[in-house]
Amino acid sequence: MSRAVAVSFVVSFVASFVAALTSGCLSLLDNRPPPRDRAIEQVAAPTTAPLPERLRLVTYNTHGMSARILADALASDDLAGADVIVLQEIERHADEPLSRACAAARWRQLACAYAPGHRLGDGGDLGVAILSRAPLRDLVVLELPFIHTVLRSGRRVALAATVDTGAGPLRVVAVHLDNRITPAQRVRQLGPVLAHARAGGGPVVVAGDVNTSPFSWLGQVVPVPTGRQDDHLEASVRAAGLATPVTGSGPTSAWLGMRLDAVYTRAVEVTGFGVARAVRASDHLPLWADLEVHAAGAALVGAL
Repeated sequence: MSRAVAVSFVVSFVASFVAALTSGCLSLLDNRPPPRDRAIEQVAAPTTAPLPERLRLVTYNTHGMSARILADALASDDLAGADVIVLQEIERHADEPLSRACAAARWRQLACAYAPGHRLGDGGDLGVAILSRAPLRDLVVLELPFIHTVLRSGRRVALAATVDTGAGPLRVVAVHLDNRITPAQRVRQLGPVLAHARAGGGPVVVAGDVNTSPFSWLGQVVPVPTGRQDDHLEASVRAAGLATPVTGSGPTSAWLGMRLDAVYTRAVEVTGFGVARAVRASDHLPLWADLEVHAAGAALVGAL
């Protein structure tokens, strides 16, 4: 991203923030409470068959899109063959029978697990989800460190699940980190995910929106161009024993050309990856990775 574009973004953001305050839109400053129901929502897979040892994973921040739009996006060329799908910014509302991830999963005949993070203004909630062609088991919600971001602070969680493959079990972790935090805070917020990934020693994939924009945030509000946050975060991931195989994906944001999304692995080979640039249903672009699970390490996942 060019310096001119970065400066333009900063000016635009500050102007919008000041306008919100002066117009009385103080609701933007509200912290978002935890969800009324923290239980994991589940939809069963139509089959009990394991996934192949070579499979496709997709991570996608849906920006609160409807279940129908999400189901249509998952039917696009790069995503239709996905075996595991990790989703962020999934909404669940009182007037809808399921979270939008699990409703889309039913249309696509996939298993689904949804973990709510924080409450929305209408009493619904927002969280992360994992979809799979095979059953999801050993589900765990990981509480991430709360960081007060002034605007719309809220509880953050990651969701971990095991899927069985032809090479053995694979642990999958869905994560969504805060946006307006410092590089050091970003590393700290990812900490419980890396600790969970280290615990079992077997094949693990961590995927999601880690929000590695090229900004730090003065007072958690004012964006300051600082270069690449992803370098700092990925160094901590590698120090924890995971690989960062998709750093060459290019932008995963439809806005400002930012690389915000990531896939981290252990005992899993990434044989190809890319960004589904034709899917424009969100402010993010879907990131996909073709994986091969290493059988020698798969037996260790059961220890998680």
